Amino acid sequence: MRLDMQNILEEERIHFGKWDIEFDKKRMIYDGAEIVITDMQWEILQLLMSDSELSFSIREIAYAMNIEVHEAQKYVEELLKTIQEQTGSAIVQKKEERYSFVEITD
Repeated sequence: MRLDMQNILEEERIHFGKWDIEFDKKRMIYDGAEIVITDMQWEILQLLMSDSELSFSIREIAYAMNIEVHEAQKYVEELLKTIQEQTGSAIVQKKEERYSFVEITD
């Protein structure tokens, strides 16, 4: 990850609604069930969570992760699919070709 973005998220854990996300353990739990994602998807999720006011294009995500655009597209699509299929909750959303984190308290 570029620009030492590991330090953006200072909290070790956040909880909202049915979600519990532990950064130090790289764990994402929804309603008691752990959602398993790849290390790269975890890095992308951390980027998206770095500021709830920001959204990122695939090119920006690729640049931040130091990967090719087509790779970023694949990882983001798989992240969206995994979260949606396993939880029915869309904490990562796509709007007008930009991706963002949304704190849903369902």
